[in-house]
Amino acid sequence: MKAAAENYKGIKYVRISSLPLEQKDRIWKTIDCNRVIKILMGDSLLNDCLQYEHYIAWYENFYSIKEKPVEVYPSTAENLAIAS
Repeated sequence: MKAAAENYKGIKYVRISSLPLEQKDRIWKTIDCNRVIKILMGDSLLNDCLQYEHYIAWYENFYSIKEKPVEVYPSTAENLAIAS
């Protein structure tokens, strides 16, 4: 499930630490660390942010690969049984 974007001063982002566990683990293992940004919000430094557009691109790429249907063809023995 896609996370909702947060918005701070026009920056749409997600915090990696607030993502579901599976996504959090996968992102840290697969995302280019140069895409992780820091946002200073008042006195707090959020150091695990990802721009929302980068998160969506990662999400669609990761989950489209994971969920692609696999074509299954009948085995040769099944084809021969059908032909006879």
